Formats: sequence, C-alpha cells, structure tokens
Amino acid sequence: MKNIHGQNILAAAIAVSLGCSLTEFLPAAYAAPTDTAQTASNDADDSLMDFSLDAMTVEAKRPDWESKLSPGTVNIVRPDEFKGEQKSLPDLLLTVPGVHVREVNGKGQYTTVTMRGSTAAQVGIFIDGVLANLGGDTAVDLSTIPVKNVERIEVYRGYIPSRFGGTFMGGVINIVTKKPETTNVSLEVGKSSYGGKRGSMEITAPLGDGSLMVGTNYESSDGDFKYKNYAAERYLPYGEQQIAGQQKVIDNFNNETIDYMTKGAVINLQQEQIDYYKANNDAWLGFVRSDSLKDAIYDNRYEYAKKDVGNSNLYLIEQQVVDRGLKDEYLKRGYDDSDWHEALQYDWIGSSFGEGVLTPEIKEEILKEYGDKVVQNNIDKWTNDADPDKNKNQAGRKESLEKLKQKQKEAANATRYRKYNDYEKTSTILKWQNKNWVIKGTYDTLDRHMPDSVWLGDVNAAVYNNGVDLSDRYYYDSRRQKQNSASLMLQNRQEVGKLEWGWMLDYMYQNKKYRAEHINTAYPNSEWDMQNQPLREWSRYKSNKYTAQIDGGYKLNDNNMLDFLINYSKEGLDIDGSNMAKILGGQASQNFLSAQIRNRYEQELFNVQLQDSITLDKEGTWIFTPSVRYNQSKITGFSDGKRFTDGQASWIHPKDSQTKGKATWQLALKKEVNENLTLRMTGGTYYRLLNMAEIAGDGAGILPAPRNHNGEGAMFPVPEEGKQFDISAIMNNKLLGADNSTTLTYYWRDSTNMLQLERAGKDYWSYFNDNKGKSHGIELQSSFKWDKFDLDLQVTYLNTSAYNKHTATQFGEYASVWPTYQPEWEGNIRLTYRPSEKFSVFAEGHYTDEYFTYYNKATSGKLSPYLSGKPVCSLFVMNSGLKWMPKKNWQLTFGCNDILNKGPKSKIRSDAAFMVPGYINPEFPIQGRTYYVTARYQF
Repeated sequence: MKNIHGQNILAAAIAVSLGCSLTEFLPAAYAAPTDTAQTASNDADDSLMDFSLDAMTVEAKRPDWESKLSPGTVNIVRPDEFKGEQKSLPDLLLTVPGVHVREVNGKGQYTTVTMRGSTAAQVGIFIDGVLANLGGDTAVDLSTIPVKNVERIEVYRGYIPSRFGGTFMGGVINIVTKKPETTNVSLEVGKSSYGGKRGSMEITAPLGDGSLMVGTNYESSDGDFKYKNYAAERYLPYGEQQIAGQQKVIDNFNNETIDYMTKGAVINLQQEQIDYYKANNDAWLGFVRSDSLKDAIYDNRYEYAKKDVGNSNLYLIEQQVVDRGLKDEYLKRGYDDSDWHEALQYDWIGSSFGEGVLTPEIKEEILKEYGDKVVQNNIDKWTNDADPDKNKNQAGRKESLEKLKQKQKEAANATRYRKYNDYEKTSTILKWQNKNWVIKGTYDTLDRHMPDSVWLGDVNAAVYNNGVDLSDRYYYDSRRQKQNSASLMLQNRQEVGKLEWGWMLDYMYQNKKYRAEHINTAYPNSEWDMQNQPLREWSRYKSNKYTAQIDGGYKLNDNNMLDFLINYSKEGLDIDGSNMAKILGGQASQNFLSAQIRNRYEQELFNVQLQDSITLDKEGTWIFTPSVRYNQSKITGFSDGKRFTDGQASWIHPKDSQTKGKATWQLALKKEVNENLTLRMTGGTYYRLLNMAEIAGDGAGILPAPRNHNGEGAMFPVPEEGKQFDISAIMNNKLLGADNSTTLTYYWRDSTNMLQLERAGKDYWSYFNDNKGKSHGIELQSSFKWDKFDLDLQVTYLNTSAYNKHTATQFGEYASVWPTYQPEWEGNIRLTYRPSEKFSVFAEGHYTDEYFTYYNKATSGKLSPYLSGKPVCSLFVMNSGLKWMPKKNWQLTFGCNDILNKGPKSKIRSDAAFMVPGYINPEFPIQGRTYYVTARYQF
C-alpha cells in the first residue's frame, strides 16, 4: 500500500548524509559553513558568551544577540537566492523539513501549512514580527502573502522565541521584509504556462536620515490546465448499465401499458389478444390511436368500478351512499357518525352481520354510476397515457435517457480543463527606516475565481458526478473572491545602557467579498435551502485589527540576557451577505439557523512573555534558555437582529463571549561540543487560543453546542493544549570535498483538546474538543557547497496517531482515526551547477508520500480500514531551470516546473462506486508541467 521505492530513496539519502557526517566531523580542521537558502540557523548555534549590541537588519535597530534568542529549530529561506524562478511562499516552504504545504484549492488558491503533524490553525504566521493570523480565519491563506520585497523567511519549530507573541503548537513562520540600504532600482517581468504573467519593481533610495523602499508587484494566471478525470473512467460501466436499464423501460412501455390496463380492469382483453398486441407494437398503437381503445374502456366501465372500489375502498362511493339516504337509514338504526361505515362495510360484502340497508340492486346501481363518472372523467387521459408519444412519464424517461447518454459521452472522454481557476494579485509596500524608526505601509489586492470541487459532493459521489469543469454543476457557480488588505506599522527602538527596547503600533485591515456570478437552476440541489440560507449568493467579511507591543532585552551580565514582550491586540469582524438583512430583521422564521446568526465579532489578545538566556560555563559551550508565557483571549460574538424572541436555539444570545488564558513554559539546553558539533534539546507546553468562528460560530452554519438537551447555555470549546520535545545534532564539517552543514532532529508532540467540527443538530455544526493525537519523527537537513556545485537535501519522517470520541453523537472512549493530510515521508533535493559567473543550472525534486484525506477509519476487513481513509497516492515532482546573466545587471531565467507532469495525475484510492476499489482525482486537481521565463534588470 505504501510507496516502498520512494521510502527507500529517502532512507538511502538519510544514510549517506548522516553516515558521512558522523564519520568525519570529529578529527580534522574544517572550513566554516556558508549561508545557503536552507540552513539551520547558524546564528542560533553561536556562543552566547558575547552579547554585543551591533545593529542587525531585522527591524529599526536590533542587537546582534537577538539572533541568538532562538535556541530551537529554525530554518532560513532567502527568496533572493531563487530570483527569477517564480516561486511563491508555498513553493519556498516546500524546502523546509518538518513543514507540509497543502494547496487546498489548487495552485494560487487557498493554501495552508502544517508543521510536525500539527493542524494549519496551530501555525502562527508573522510579518516583520506582527501576527498575520486573523480571528475570523481558520488559518492564514499563504497564497495571499507576497514574497517579493522579502529579505528572508524564518521557520521556527518546537521552541518558539518569546519575541513572537502567542503560543503556537505547530510552529511560527516569520516573513522579514527587506531593509532599504543602498540606492537601487530593479525591474522583473515573467511569463508562464496557462496564461501566467508577473511583474515587479523595487526602488530603494536615501530619504532624510534614513532610507526608503518602494515595491510593487503583479501576478496573474488563467490556471486552465489539462487533467484526466479518473472517476469518469470508473463511471463508464455504471453508465452503460444505467442506459441499458432506461432503454429497457422505454422499450417495454407498450407491454407495461397493456398489463396495467388489463390487470387494472380498465379494458378487457382475451389472453390471445394480449399476447398478439405485446408481440405487435404497431397493432397495439393502431388500437390505441383509433376509437377502439376508448370503446373498450367504456364497455368495461362496470368491471373497472368493481375492481377499483373492491371491498375496501368504499370511500370512493361514500357520496353516492349519502345521496341515496342510506347513511340516514344507518343512523336511524342506532349507529352514529363514528361507526356507520362499519355497518355499510358488512352490507357491501354481504355479511350476515349487515343491516340489509344496502341491497345488491342498490350496490350495482352505485357501481354503474361510479364507473360512468370515472370513465367520463378519465377516458381521454387514459388513452393519451397509453400512447408513448403523448405519455408525460414516457417523455421524461426519454429525456432522462438522453441525459444519461450525454453523461456517458462526457465520461468517455475523460480529458478536462480546469475551470474557474484564474487569479490576479497585486501588492505594494512602502517602507522607510533609519537607526531607530521604521514606518511601513502595505496594500494588497486579490481577484480570483474559486474552482469547483470535482466531486460535486463528497468523495463517494465523485464517480457519478464526473462532469465538473465541462459546465456549471453547482447551484451557485462561478464563485468569485475579491479581497483588499492594508497594513500600517510604526516602530521605534532604543538602547539605554544594558537595555535595548522598543515599541510598535500596527493596524491591519482586510475586506473579503464573495459572489456567485452564475445561479444555475438546472441543478437545483436543495433549491429552497440555496435561496434562503444566508451568505450563499454573496458575502462580505471586513476585519480591523489594532496591535500594540513593547519588547526588548536586558543584559544582566556577560552570561545572562533577559528578553521580554508585552503585546495587546483587538480585532473586529463584520459580516454581511445575501439574506442577512431579512434574517436579522426577523423575516425568516422558517429557517432554524437564521434564528441566531452572528454578524459581528470581537477578539482581544493579551500576551506577556519572558525568556532568559543563560551561559552556564566560562567557555560559553553550555546555554540554558527557559521561557515562560501567559497568553489570554477574549472572544465575543454579536447578533444584532430581532431573532431572540422565537425560542429557537435558546442557548445562543445576542451577545456571547468567552475569556480563556493560561501560562505555559519552554526550556532549551544547548551544548557546543566543538567547532564542528553542537547538540541541542528543547521542550515545553503549548496552549492554542481559539479563533472567533471556533468559539462563537461563523455566522453561517456553525454554532456553539447547547450545554444540555434543555438548551441551558452554550458549551463553548476550550483551547487546545500540548507538549513538545526535540533533540538535535548540528554538524559542520568538510565532507566529500565540500563544505557541509547537517542538522538531524528527533521531535515528539502530544496534543489534547484538539478541535473537530461535527454536525450537532439538524441545521448546524459545532466545534468540539474531541480529538487528541501524538506525533514523532525525524528531520534531516544537509547542505553541500563545492566550487561550482551546491546540493541541498531535506527529509522529514512523521509518524502520527490520532483519536476521536464524537461528543456530538455519543459519549464514549476515544477511537483511532486517520490523521489527515500528514504524509509519513516528505523530502526535497536541489542541485545547482555554476559553470561560470554568467550561467547556473538547477534541478530539484520534491517527494510527498501518500496521506489520508478522510479521518473515519473502518474497523473491519483487511483493505477497508486503509481505503476508508481515502489515501492520496505518493507524488514526486521534478523542476529544472537555467539562469543566464548576459550582462552584470541582466538576468534571464528559463525553467520548467513538474517536468514529468505528475501533478494532474495525482490520485486518491477510494472504494466509491459499488464499493469497488479504484481511483478518483483529489477534490481540487493539481497543476502540472509549467514552463516559465523571467527577465530581471537592475539599474
């Protein structure tokens, strides 16, 4: 079931790199490692003995010792080392061990990141030290963060430095924008497959006693790549059965009509006639389309009446009984309105228990009268229904047959072109900086369609619904997102004796709008719900966040540095959309969910963090770094409507809030064995504060669960908690004639109270603290530098176990479930060759092991548990490119990503379609082979 070949390759790579390093790091003199795009932070491994206060380029003025306040695992990615390669933030993060990038909706669309088996919500994203996670989002969308004008990307796992406010169980990514230093103007333009275009301009120049950077960037793509729908192939035999079955029903129409009319006594035919007409369709149609059928129906009206009324359908002739005064006769004999029917029944069947009121003669009269009436009212309908050219049901069957044939034709050609996958992004940054001050403003726009899931439902419906991307298949389709984001930061830093400190004010604004451009009534799945549920046709989410922070460090002595942070932020989120005004105005009482919908949220975050870096020996080879944090969140959800008087969802109120806070700790110990080997160990506790939607609901289908069946208050979920531990060996040596830097890390995590979104009622979902899990694994990173070659290798092994207890539907013990979107093996390798100063060639490969996409695990059978997880097959993607500098200030880059076009061929193994194992596409197919060219000019 697993890709053994891929694992063997990765295992061999680990053995070669680790084995060579361990055999050579002790005995000789070695050159110092050079900085590469992917190296464990060597800054973090330098001695802390000397806490000098030299300036850095992180913010306004940061002392050099701040780079040493990261005793845990940290990797640095420098985007400028990938100039011209058209890499996005998700692309760059693929080169970091322990990190898994999930392009949820496809390339250029909604993308998240996890670390060491975490969830995406457990990863903190910072930009210049300011938290970018908004309370209204489950996780940060990495596709919206530009990497132009970025100096470096810092990726922290395990121990998180105290200068990042908050506690993140997965890790932290800090994106550091460039510091304007020298006068410079650079232009870059590029083209790529599937309508890809991009351009950027960056200007830096002195201004006053500081320097200014202005950057503007543009990127767009049509995203209409070709792929094969594997579910379509699986549909073909099923479709053939459907067509054959429907054709049989159509062809058998005349025979079914004959049986219906004769067995139902509409007409009376001898068996010889029945057999003749069934064998001769034309003769039967001649009989139907002449007056012969009408005559036969009229002649048999009395027999039809007897058959239709029988002995149990007396309600059909009740009015005739009353009109003849027979009911009055029964009432005179002591019956009442509740039991005279029983007496009538006995008389009708001729029972000795009858009263004799209804005689056989009267019964015959009633039946003849009933037969005359029914035949008169229905003879035209019956004759039309017997004609296949006039029968409405037969017309519907023929229409269904044509649809089935069209569906079969679509499935026969499984080639698809991705639809609604285009995007257009712009970003602008303005940054002024001097010795003590930083002023930075940004403005970003996003305009993109949101591609349809190719499943049109869930994974089990993917086979039948294989026509997505051929035409609109959703009720609300061509869904478009427009987003505007802006930020403004003001920062000041000062040094007073042994104290280096600063303050920062930051404002973030985001306005997201969604609208369905096509309303497709041809596919009216749950049409009433689609038209009346809030936020379906269009929606808008507007966020404003204010942050204030004081942080710094105090040099207690040459061996002791104290780092501190105090941080407060307040965020407001306003929601509006289709049907919101009607619902909040109390005009949609039939809709349960709309009874308690949220339209406003507030979140306040408060962080106090302290970290002490202590050198334990005179030589500065032992460093101990304890840290303590207190993190608190208050979340309030508001409903400004008139909907709190009808008693629905009574545990939800116009204003619900939760305040949670807790202290956590971290410890790190580092030992510098010699100049070539450093050992490092960290551990600690974590406490993830929840976001707005997780606490108060999302305003469109997610509510807090009721505390009990009486609805006496809400049962809010509580923050997630966990513990982590890792131990690392960092080796710098001469290996295979190259300068080598290798980091090997073993990590372990234990998480509890993890959230699971589950259906809690007929019309709503709720978050429950139903999950727990453990993960452990190994991260290997090794970099080789020769005169003309560079080789970078990153490998991750992850073993995760997860458990769920389904509080929404039952109270019981934890049961094992599949950890979703967590590959067991993942690795990246990159080789760069520089034959001259003007040329360089690079090739890289990224391997992702199979992973599960569905958490429920079957408990019986040999193959069923595995298939129930809907595993995505392993994927190996190869990229290559050439960089040429015809002149000193010119660079041309030509490249191809996914050379073997493996992305669109990605598969999920599933038991969909009659429980027969086979393959379907991922919910959102992956873009494949992409050619690109980039030209860069620096003035």
